[in-house]
Amino acid sequence: MASTFGALCALTALFPAIVTSIPFVPRFVSENQILAAYDYVVIGGGTSGLAVANRLSEDSSKTVLVIESGPMDDGSEDFKIPYLGRGYKNFGTKYDWNVTSVPTASLGNRTIIMPQARVLGGTSSINGMQFAKGAPSDYDAWEELGNEGWNFKSLTKYFEKSENFTAPSKKLVEEFGITYDESAHGSTGFIHSSFPNFLWPQLKNWIGAMKSLGHSVSQDPANGGALQLFWSPSSSNPDTQTRSFSREYYDGARDRPNLHVLLETTVTKLLTSGDERIRVDAVEFSSSVGAPKKHVKVKREAVLAAGSIFSPQILQVSGIGPTSLLKSLGIEVVVDLPGVGANLQGHVYIATFYQMTNVSLSAANLTTNTTFYNEMYELYKAKRDGPFTNGGASNMIAMLPLSDITSDNLHSLLETPSETSYRDTSISKGYQAQLKILLRHLTTPKMAATEMLWFSEGGAILSVMHPLSRGTVTTTSSSLLAGIPAINTGHLSHPLDTKIFIETLRYTRKIIATHEMRELGLVEVLPGAEVNTDEQLEKAIRDGSGYMYHMTGTCSMMKRELGGVVDKDLRVYGVKNLRVVDASVQPLIPAAHVQSTIYAVAEKAADLIKAGSLWRD
Repeated sequence: MASTFGALCALTALFPAIVTSIPFVPRFVSENQILAAYDYVVIGGGTSGLAVANRLSEDSSKTVLVIESGPMDDGSEDFKIPYLGRGYKNFGTKYDWNVTSVPTASLGNRTIIMPQARVLGGTSSINGMQFAKGAPSDYDAWEELGNEGWNFKSLTKYFEKSENFTAPSKKLVEEFGITYDESAHGSTGFIHSSFPNFLWPQLKNWIGAMKSLGHSVSQDPANGGALQLFWSPSSSNPDTQTRSFSREYYDGARDRPNLHVLLETTVTKLLTSGDERIRVDAVEFSSSVGAPKKHVKVKREAVLAAGSIFSPQILQVSGIGPTSLLKSLGIEVVVDLPGVGANLQGHVYIATFYQMTNVSLSAANLTTNTTFYNEMYELYKAKRDGPFTNGGASNMIAMLPLSDITSDNLHSLLETPSETSYRDTSISKGYQAQLKILLRHLTTPKMAATEMLWFSEGGAILSVMHPLSRGTVTTTSSSLLAGIPAINTGHLSHPLDTKIFIETLRYTRKIIATHEMRELGLVEVLPGAEVNTDEQLEKAIRDGSGYMYHMTGTCSMMKRELGGVVDKDLRVYGVKNLRVVDASVQPLIPAAHVQSTIYAVAEKAADLIKAGSLWRD
């Protein structure tokens, strides 16, 4: 393949030159201040990108540039306050990519809103702040797919490296019985994990109900106990009771003169050269649709950290992806990788809601009583206490295996044929390999099939944790600046996912029927007590389900012959100095809110890059 780099060098010479002789300056730089070349160019200053950039810049002899599409946050309370009613105000603003899926056939052609942060710190700046890892089987399954060294045991040190854990207060432990294993947590990482200063009392009823049905409380998800009931910390600074997110990786490194961050700049293409061994020579970028495109040279490696939606799009517009897609858009094929943009997975959820007739005070009062809201806001500002320290979820999570929610024959359930088909043989083989592993684990008590998360407004969020449905992300243009790629979530396209949802809804009603929950005087509002048959429940699920924004898999770490995009060292197949380090590399989504896993993968990725020698080839 002919080099595109030389021609683009000539074109960009027409624009203002990139300064090459200035000394490094800390913090942010403009287009005219960046160097002509960096050892590492990190594409995306989000959850994973800032973690990797921090670790790479620990070596003062190496230069690191982070290119982030979004701005710095404005420091407002909507970023800082844990209460989700504040954080969600950032959805649909300039800090959000405002991503919407294409109409999904399995959902009656509904579209799904998929918030993705466009700000330094990424989606960790606007998420729900749950900070628990998955069960050992979730990560051991990655190794079973052929990724040697990617298992629960090997990832443990990276979970701990990212974390700065603080135990819950004595008051909360005594009142709610919070359990934890401090030795299983990290204490020196950049991301704080802790517990809010306040939990709603109705949580005790939920815990009592679950216990009455035979569910036990695991000591701590961090020590392998992310099954049954367990206490999940939040990504919150216990001293200030404010959000702790990926930008703290940047804050911890911003005075390093070898780290530069270029904000409000979108990477438009990877500029490559070579025939059999492709190399990324430079990264092309632009500040806006009408602005000139410039580039920065890559001395060692380009590191893709743009997330599960935009990392595959960047690869595709750069000629790395499915040949049929690229040719249809007039994109020159650099590397034929059918798996780029395939294997999209996410946690689908359905919200149940109950009116609590015996409860006078709950989280619902924050939205229905302005006086109460203002009083709790003032309490938070004055003493860092009260419900504003609580994201809204319970910090008590139930991750239940299939055998806990249904008495149906598990093997019969799991052998339900898939309606999903793939034209590409390698992707089909990879999907079948995933199914084989998942179906084996899901028949045991060691892998969660469903999550139940009680919300203090009076409802439970129910999610399928290991969906068998798969979606896709595909660019619709040869220009990344043309807009958001086409996202087909594909969710509920596999009949087993719907079956698990139906069984989970029925089991939730069993929980609600316990003496402990009846004390709250619950009256079902959603999906409604009159919704009883399988057909009625399925309709409610397809009409009302949403996406948890936990998107993974679109640049999967698998063997190339299985439709993989990166190898076990996170190197993109066919390109000698390009890695992907974000959630898109996770080949199977874990039964967990994924931010802590993203940090762990990023920490390991940094070590792999430091130990690698790709740039010498």
